[in-house]
Amino acid sequence: MKEKLDFFTDKLLEWNKVHNLTGAKSKEEVEANIEDSLYPLRFLDQNIKKALDIGTGAGFPGLMLAIAMPQTHWVLAEPRQKRASFLRYIASSLDLDNVEVAPKRVEQIEPFAADLITSRAVTKTPLLLDLAKGFITPDTTLLLYKGAEVDKELKNLTNYRLESRGKRNYLIIKGEDIV
Repeated sequence: MKEKLDFFTDKLLEWNKVHNLTGAKSKEEVEANIEDSLYPLRFLDQNIKKALDIGTGAGFPGLMLAIAMPQTHWVLAEPRQKRASFLRYIASSLDLDNVEVAPKRVEQIEPFAADLITSRAVTKTPLLLDLAKGFITPDTTLLLYKGAEVDKELKNLTNYRLESRGKRNYLIIKGEDIV
């Protein structure tokens, strides 16, 4: 896995100079984003067959999780064409047969039952839950990467788990609690 993550890091920094795919401009910043993306593997159920990452951007967290979870089929929703092209290039270069890049907004994707839905830095939790509703079943786990202001987004949620690491909050919601 390390070789794949190193290849990704090198290519992201190379592409980023021309296409401005992410705010991470150094190897250390990219590696910090990779670490942030993979941290939830410590508490995430690994028996996941189908996953959706909303707003994958340059690959955080969806592509990183897809590399770490080859048994899971990942749909990476990324509407910006230059980022979607980068994601396709990396998936192809690394032979990630478990990755499908959807170059569109999540609302334009044909809904399917997702075991896991992830998202980082896309929108506030209530809107994200609304955007994802067609993919949520009682068995779905939602893993939302949130910042320090997460408390303001939890008002209407009654059952959730919050894992924190530094300024990052990982919000875990079970589909059965919102469907």
